[in-house]
Amino acid sequence: MCKEEFLKPYILTFGYGNRSNHQLFSSYLEEFQVAYVIDIRKSPKAWNRKWYREELEKLCVSKGITYWSETVLGNLSGTSKWISPNPEEANQVLRQIAKQTKFQTILLLCAEKDYQKCHRLEVANLLKELTNLPVKHLE
Repeated sequence: MCKEEFLKPYILTFGYGNRSNHQLFSSYLEEFQVAYVIDIRKSPKAWNRKWYREELEKLCVSKGITYWSETVLGNLSGTSKWISPNPEEANQVLRQIAKQTKFQTILLLCAEKDYQKCHRLEVANLLKELTNLPVKHLE
């Protein structure tokens, strides 16, 4: 990628899957100059404490990145089809995210490693409609 592509804002998505550390995640935060990490898990916990909300928030703060846990953007379906715990509130949160992050790179974080099997694909596409920012799925 050329340098100009790194400077333009993106909607990034990342699923940590079975990763036991933040190394790759952290490198993406720096590489793409992420301004906001938006955790879209229904429950911001994991099998590994490194992926708990509190740990992620510490990591983001140490890098000057804003961390948001938006459980209303979590998925109740257990599949890639997104079913929000509160669809009306989810729409409000999506509009708020779009408004506040319009010209900055954001990263949507979830547990599922494969974005095609995760609801973050649907969430990212809705944000793309609101912001016109390109979506990039990181692996």
